[in-house]
Amino acid sequence: MACSTKTLKVFSLIWDILYALLGLVIIGIGAYVIIELEYFNTAAFVILGLGIVVILTAVLGSLGAAHESSQISKTFAIILLLWVVLQTLSVGFLWIFQSTLLINIDHTFDQLWGTPAVPIKPGNTSHIASIERWLDCCGNIGSSDYLLPPNSCYNSVTDKLNLDGCRQKFLAYAAERWQAFNFFAIGVVLVELICAAFAWVLANSIVNRWRRSKYYPK
Repeated sequence: MACSTKTLKVFSLIWDILYALLGLVIIGIGAYVIIELEYFNTAAFVILGLGIVVILTAVLGSLGAAHESSQISKTFAIILLLWVVLQTLSVGFLWIFQSTLLINIDHTFDQLWGTPAVPIKPGNTSHIASIERWLDCCGNIGSSDYLLPPNSCYNSVTDKLNLDGCRQKFLAYAAERWQAFNFFAIGVVLVELICAAFAWVLANSIVNRWRRSKYYPK
């Protein structure tokens, strides 16, 4: 039984480390959004917070496995199951209402386009300018939206004017990333289920080993 417990301990630690790495990936995504997409700082900080929570949860699971604590391991498993329920509901909600949320993103772009820096200067630093530099696009429907396109409408590598509008590129990017986010969330849920299963089985193995050592001492 001791050998079985040690094996479960090793597998639990491996999956907890993988779970922590996923937390680092989530934090990296949040940092990328902060650096590249200034207008979405609120979403970025939420992503960063989720990444930190994932890492802290993984640390809890690692401590439970490393110290062979049945209580910590079971607590870790219960927390993960709660996370799985919340994430499943969230992903399901986002999947069902994807069209509505994309419409809201379209309205967000309208707000961005409706409040540019006036007058628009060559070195424009507005949110729409950040999107233009990010997606290599220009204006709402194209470069014709400007009498004189700002510097943000020019490709930073080729120095050529970007003729495509930002609205369609912005919506296409959001829809593409939306799908990627859903699949990533499903992957995280699967890892959490595996971690929870190993933690729970390990906790029971630890308790059973303790009972055997108590009633059947060597």
